[in-house]
Amino acid sequence: MSGMVTLIVISVITLGSAAALYTLLQSLGISEPVKIAVSTPGEGNMAKLAIRLLKGMDSIKVVCEFELTDEQDAREGVYNGKYGAAIVLPENFYEGVNTGVNPPALILIPEEMTEGLKNFGDLLEASVSLVDTVEGGIYAVSDAYYTYGMYVSKTDMENYLTNLSFDTLLNRTRFFGEELESSLDVDDLISYAVVSACLLILMVTCTGFGYLYTKRSRSVEYLLKRNGIGPVKKGFVRLFVMMIQLLAIYLVFMLVVLAASRIMASSDNEAFVLAGRSLTEALDVLKAFGNVIPVLFCICGFTHLVYSVLGSREDSGLILLIVFMIMLIVGGCIVPSVFLPDSIENLGAYLPAALWRNDIFSGGSLREVILGALLFAGGEGITCLYT
Repeated sequence: MSGMVTLIVISVITLGSAAALYTLLQSLGISEPVKIAVSTPGEGNMAKLAIRLLKGMDSIKVVCEFELTDEQDAREGVYNGKYGAAIVLPENFYEGVNTGVNPPALILIPEEMTEGLKNFGDLLEASVSLVDTVEGGIYAVSDAYYTYGMYVSKTDMENYLTNLSFDTLLNRTRFFGEELESSLDVDDLISYAVVSACLLILMVTCTGFGYLYTKRSRSVEYLLKRNGIGPVKKGFVRLFVMMIQLLAIYLVFMLVVLAASRIMASSDNEAFVLAGRSLTEALDVLKAFGNVIPVLFCICGFTHLVYSVLGSREDSGLILLIVFMIMLIVGGCIVPSVFLPDSIENLGAYLPAALWRNDIFSGGSLREVILGALLFAGGEGITCLYT
């Protein structure tokens, strides 16, 4: 009966957390890539080639999705909402720009712009600025060519500048150093999820340690005392047993992550390969036993304190589970804390679950050892009062 109640509580809390996360993400108004229709009448081979090139760029795909179509479908698509916007290019658009005629392109947008369409507008404005810069450089050198003369032909010079500009644009990442900024205060989302899942499994395991605190008969208690095993020594034995079991569970979890990373990395699917590499990075975090062992000790100290307070209650495991789940949710281990209200986020930052997760990443061994010792001492003090 108690197992069924535990299962129901876990299911309700998990489903509630998922629903809360979905609601919060919806309220944030995160925009999806807007679909843009592009019309290129006639051959327009160079323009179509440029559009296909843009469609493959990651920085473009997160903002908009281009779709080649004719002008009538583009206009109707914007009108009926199929497309967020449309770009209608005149015939021989590329050739006109290349020769300095600069034929105007028609851009169709609805009256009410979504967030995604506003992002597309910013991207379009930046693109026009880049084209203006490249054209300005070519025109300046062309004027110098006519005025002073050059050893290379005008066509070779313009082609050289165009290729140089495109090479700079398409490979612009080589000019920047890569540094990840995350509101989750972790290296990446996969590592965050893996460590949070590990904590969840360890905490659920702790709810099964109630058998170490069941009320014994008087004869057994008397026998333990005769052999010199008092309440304090029993507390250390309990702590040792819990540490061994949690460490075993932790090692098994690491093996599962290792196997999953190897399987995904060996797949032909690019998405699986990337996920496998992310799992490998998460495994590197879990391998830092200098950070993990103190956290396991602190978890055991907290568990010992709760069981000591509850005594020999039959529902002590269920109560501990509820406490752990509340700490996980409020501490940002199930729903990232950045999605929680400010008041809950500020409170959750000081809960043990949040400290355990953060210290697995960044290390806080001394803090975990001191906190674990204080929790264990508190549990022993309560046990001595009861006995």
